[in-house]
Amino acid sequence: MIGIFHNTYLPVPQLIDEATSYMIKMKENVKYLKEKKKTLLGEVRKRSGGSSSLLPKLSIHSRDSIIEMNLIIDVNMKRLMLHELMRVFEEEGAQVMTASLQNLNDRTAYTIIAQAVICRIGIDPSRIENRVRDIIF
Repeated sequence: MIGIFHNTYLPVPQLIDEATSYMIKMKENVKYLKEKKKTLLGEVRKRSGGSSSLLPKLSIHSRDSIIEMNLIIDVNMKRLMLHELMRVFEEEGAQVMTASLQNLNDRTAYTIIAQAVICRIGIDPSRIENRVRDIIF
């Protein structure tokens, strides 16, 4: 741990040296993690025959006070429950009108259609999209 996190005071030159050293270590760590991610994604694609369809496909469309979400996710990627997605809509001020889940061989398709509880306020599709992405990844 470097000096800036200790309760002791260090001379400025030493503090700068330690901060620089810490930043270099973090940069190397980021590089290592990016390479590891790249390798892991490559292994997943090899197992699937080289297709890039393993990455989730998310689309959210809204018109007036209605919002529709379509999500296709690989069954091996993450276990995802429909009620988790529905909760996002409800917490963002939408009433779920229809929700469905369909298994398609090695993929699962989720569809949710919701309406704003208060039409004058509406629903923010970008907030829903961000929250759904947080659940997926």
